Amino acid sequence: MTKKITTVVTAGVMACLPYASAQATEYWAYGDWQVYVEAFDTGEDVQVTCTAYTGGDGDPTVKLTTSSGDAGPPEIYPQVVVSEQAFRGYNTQMQNGQAVALIIDQTLEYYALVDGYFNSEGFVQADAHMRWQDAAYILLGMKSGSHLDVRLVSPTQASERVYLASLNGFTAAYGKMMDSCGHSVEVVEPALD
Repeated sequence: MTKKITTVVTAGVMACLPYASAQATEYWAYGDWQVYVEAFDTGEDVQVTCTAYTGGDGDPTVKLTTSSGDAGPPEIYPQVVVSEQAFRGYNTQMQNGQAVALIIDQTLEYYALVDGYFNSEGFVQADAHMRWQDAAYILLGMKSGSHLDVRLVSPTQASERVYLASLNGFTAAYGKMMDSCGHSVEVVEPALD
């Protein structure tokens, strides 16, 4: 089911400011996934950034982002990023340098290291970027899977769940994201050399 949530268009005061620009933002919801598309007129061309995500509202976010200027598939697929932000004075569950496993339907596993830092607003943030080499395999798994388990991995103790994400609506959200930025929605498993 496709549900377009809202469209917001903000036009800069073009007549008054020589460098003002127009910006358009659109949102869609597909099952448990949302798509956020932002078009920005630089005066020379229009740059479009497209993001598909799930989570947020206090939970970690699983997202993929691409732009109209990116090379795109089949050369480059968007990377899955798990992001977590803590309230001021609190810490994130994912810590800088920790290993994170992304497990699709308890069968496919992919790994990343956490990059923890203070963001521009002074909040603790942690991001885990899945390897670009695994992007096509992860996308294929997410398109056919039902859930995505994000876990902290430690050699000395049992893994700890960071977030359990539903993949309901992922395929439609991925398609909308890629199509909105002018990229192919097809995901092809890379040939082994």
